[in-house]
Amino acid sequence: MSANTTGEANPVTKMEFAVEMRSPCCATKVEGVLNKVPGITFFKVNASSQRLVVEGNIAAEAVRSAVENKTGMSTVLLGYGSSNSNLGAGVAAISIGSSKVLGLLRFVQSNPDTCIIEGTIDELPLSEPIYLTVHETGDVSDGCQSCGPPLKQDDFKSGGILSRFLSMSNQQFGGILGQLHPSEDRRAEFRITSDVKLSDIYGHCVVIHKGCKEDVEKNKSERLACGVIARASGLFENSKRFCACDGVSIWEQRTMDKNNLS
Repeated sequence: MSANTTGEANPVTKMEFAVEMRSPCCATKVEGVLNKVPGITFFKVNASSQRLVVEGNIAAEAVRSAVENKTGMSTVLLGYGSSNSNLGAGVAAISIGSSKVLGLLRFVQSNPDTCIIEGTIDELPLSEPIYLTVHETGDVSDGCQSCGPPLKQDDFKSGGILSRFLSMSNQQFGGILGQLHPSEDRRAEFRITSDVKLSDIYGHCVVIHKGCKEDVEKNKSERLACGVIARASGLFENSKRFCACDGVSIWEQRTMDKNNLS
């Protein structure tokens, strides 16, 4: 699912991955996979540093899963950003709430007027519309109910503190990032562009709503799950091979994470 609210078609992002390549032939296998993935416009594989750089209008998760599933090599996203410069990156784990809805969102400021939001959300209901929104606060002391209402267009027009979320030339963003369309397995994979500025929503909640758009806008819809937007490593800002907290390698940590989710 992809929605575009800025008029820029399919903006390109650049991603840096660590791939558990043990020899030059491993790099050849990775290259063979990437040559067949739609949406990739450029890639560079370095076996000695175990690094992969990819550019394209494709979600990072799609690249990671293609490499990992086709080659069996552990693949970890290290950095994410614009193809031209690092204007900011963010991440939000959708894990708060009483429902079983879980997922991960990634944000990147593609240019001063365009933010890309991509993600994968699981266990979504199929019976009613699903919307992704940004809310006024990052308070999750009472779960998803305490993060305030979605940002409103009236807040921007008032010239108050929330007006900073909009570019002067494109005042369209009103809290709703987009509608999600889960498949029959109740998963939504999406890449959305928005005129919201990432630098202004760090620390705010993103919420998954169930209900019609009007109810979401009026703060009457059901909040299924949420997470707080945090800063993430930009391109080439993460050189770690071991996790500082426990000393395990990033490959071991990847395996531990997969086991915890299963």
